[in-house]
Amino acid sequence: MEDQRSQQRHTRKADAYLELTLDGEQGDYIQKVIACETVDLSAKGLKIYMSEPVEQGLITDVLVEISGEDGRFVLTAEVKWISPCGDDGWYFAGFEIFEAENTDFEEWEKMIEKRGQSGLQIEKGC
Repeated sequence: MEDQRSQQRHTRKADAYLELTLDGEQGDYIQKVIACETVDLSAKGLKIYMSEPVEQGLITDVLVEISGEDGRFVLTAEVKWISPCGDDGWYFAGFEIFEAENTDFEEWEKMIEKRGQSGLQIEKGC
């Protein structure tokens, strides 16, 4: 898969939770939360390690909890790609984060910028 990153990536493991709204069998909606782990982060993207597949193109809320001073961030993101990884039943997925109402997008961008200035581990994107 060709790397299409346009921003620096910060290698960081943090807890992440996807909140999905699914169609129920009786025409209702079901809320489902999938616990995941980030692999790397940027101002506009996440690579996530997860135990369940999700549809490419899905737009969902993502809660990222970073230990220490960085805190919790509620973001809206779209699944850009997903692929199985070497661990049976586990997947890597790429998410594009975008600005949306009632999210922590601006705080997220500031935190990523601060991490870049502090000299923490960074992976250069294409």
